[in-house]
Amino acid sequence: MNNPIKVAVIGAGMMGKNHLKTYKSLNNFELVGVYDIFPEASKAAAEMFGIKAFSSLEEVATAVDAVSVVTTSVTHAEVGEFFLNKGIHCLIEKPLAATEEECNRLITAAKNNNVTLLVGHIEQFNPAIEQLHKLLADNSQICSLATNRMSAASGRITDVDVAMDLMIHDAEVVLSLVKSPVTSVSASAVRNTKSPSGKDYITALLEFANGATATMTASRITQSRVRTLSVTTNDNYIDLDYINQSIAVHSQGRMHNVAPDSLPENMRYGLKGSVENLFIPTAQPLTSELNHFADCIWGKATPRINGEQALEALKVIWKVQQCLNNNSLSQAAE
Repeated sequence: MNNPIKVAVIGAGMMGKNHLKTYKSLNNFELVGVYDIFPEASKAAAEMFGIKAFSSLEEVATAVDAVSVVTTSVTHAEVGEFFLNKGIHCLIEKPLAATEEECNRLITAAKNNNVTLLVGHIEQFNPAIEQLHKLLADNSQICSLATNRMSAASGRITDVDVAMDLMIHDAEVVLSLVKSPVTSVSASAVRNTKSPSGKDYITALLEFANGATATMTASRITQSRVRTLSVTTNDNYIDLDYINQSIAVHSQGRMHNVAPDSLPENMRYGLKGSVENLFIPTAQPLTSELNHFADCIWGKATPRINGEQALEALKVIWKVQQCLNNNSLSQAAE
């Protein structure tokens, strides 16, 4: 038996509270405390979960084996590097950091100190995505993907745009499925009275070296919550819903691309396409993610989303943002 891992959560906002609640329910961890730059927030969270409110990062470091870094994205590098350099395992919420240089510092710190760096791209722990990886493991050729991630306006996240807030989830998943270098990125944004910046509804097009394409749309001004992914392969169409944790596989009928004369006479009739709705046991992705974090710390697994993979997803988002900025400059020049 492995001893429970002593863990603290850095950041007591909404997502921080989700981590606190989940850690509290897991036998793999001993939740010892919480720290936030606002002492009142630390105190309130500590009282809610019956744990210690730490007064500094230094105090946290003396009491734990691991931390979840659930602070604003611009502080991820500073906070993460502090703990990694003290030999403390880190789960850092996405995005990994604000710049490529900061990401590389975190990756290097984890390697130099031989500790786990897991990046919180939680969709990889959605049971539907886990099943999709298995479906595509038979070397099915991916032709194209389309993602839609829509939400209404919210004050939950204000320090990053919709590409960094929402689209980054899909960028990371798409890269993990296609497994080919991105050769081209283009993007456009819808201008709306509810989105003066024009960057709260974005569509991006990715092209890959192997010929596949991906269209990703993310919105913070859509009055419905949508989280979907569709995959067109060489022999079927897969429709995935993150929220329902469901997958439907659409396949062509028998007569598709089959010369009738090649079949026995008694089989020369067409079949309509079929739809298979896969059985997927539902699960709470954050619970799966934190248990995976424990397995990584104990050496039973390697991080499903490591620093390098998280950085590649960020590079795609930075290219999307660059495209949008260039479009804005072009329109201003006109």
